[in-house]
Amino acid sequence: MAEPPRGPERRGDITSPDDVRLLVRRFYQAAIPDPRLGPVFHAAGIDWGVHVPILFQFWEQQLLGPSGYEGNVVRAHAEAWARAPFGPAELARWVELFEETVDEYFAGPVAERAKRRAREVARAIAPAIARKRRVAG
Repeated sequence: MAEPPRGPERRGDITSPDDVRLLVRRFYQAAIPDPRLGPVFHAAGIDWGVHVPILFQFWEQQLLGPSGYEGNVVRAHAEAWARAPFGPAELARWVELFEETVDEYFAGPVAERAKRRAREVARAIAPAIARKRRVAG
């Protein structure tokens, strides 16, 4: 299915699973080649064929309601942290890029919730990253 054209003049809110999938796809299309985040994803050895459907479920649940996602965001990333150089700067860039992607494609209350939820996820992950860095250092 072709994605509807989006841009500042055509932005709407996030209202459907298709919107969530568009957000997730566009975010990772920007994040994977990002100079700060790309090396993290590469080092973590992410299997995108497995990970992307989980991301769809997670964000759909966060933004639209129950989706079948069952997981713990902090625990889900623990194995990746063991392999990837991930710290406060990368986490801040993740949030920044996520918010930019939301703003590029969407506007409205659910779009604002998406940005707020990304900041909350980052705040939840930050202490675990700090602990991991102290143990490693």
